[in-house]
Amino acid sequence: MTKTQQNKLAVTTKSCIAKPIRPASDECCGGGSCCPCVWDEYKEELKVWRLQNLEHSENL
Repeated sequence: MTKTQQNKLAVTTKSCIAKPIRPASDECCGGGSCCPCVWDEYKEELKVWRLQNLEHSENL
């Protein structure tokens, strides 16, 4: 790996946020009455993560 590739990888790694962790099966009651549901929060965090990583990859 060249020095340029190493630098690009370091920038990429530092600039990306960590992927959200999927809720465990015991974190959701399954009743559908929680507001917000852990799945709603996870989906929103995942959406933000995808958008930020897409924007970051376009700027490289």
